[in-house]
Amino acid sequence: MTPTERRGDRRVALHLRETLPEPAARQRDRLADRLRALEAAEQIDYFEVRTCPKRIRSEAPDAVAARDRYLSFAQWARDRGVRLRPFFATRECYAADTGELCDWLVFPAITLAVYDEGDLVAVYPHADGEEYRSVADGLSALAGGSGDLVGDHGSVALAD
Repeated sequence: MTPTERRGDRRVALHLRETLPEPAARQRDRLADRLRALEAAEQIDYFEVRTCPKRIRSEAPDAVAARDRYLSFAQWARDRGVRLRPFFATRECYAADTGELCDWLVFPAITLAVYDEGDLVAVYPHADGEEYRSVADGLSALAGGSGDLVGDHGSVALAD
């Protein structure tokens, strides 16, 4: 069985930044509609929409859940030979409360995670070589029912 072949219970999590610019908010609504349609068509068993911070301090004790989610996404990417960069990024910024320079993990505005029987099987957006896989690509792969959630379908070349 390949890592993306469906084994059973398929759950999808749509992670959204706490604050979104208006174009991303409209996209959020369209994505939720597509997820409802996938659920109605039994392409997925259920979905959830979660909020996430725009960024977290890498060492902040109050950001454990967001950091752990990122670490699981990063492990998934390493296991499949794809990249989460430039969509997820680490930046040095000054902390407003201390004035110290520290590392921050920055999340994309919208992230899609697909779980099969509780195992993470796909994360969007990601890059595979010079090809970009968007959240919309992930939804299209789910709708196609191919089981190939990380393949070359609907990809766009990354610009330099």
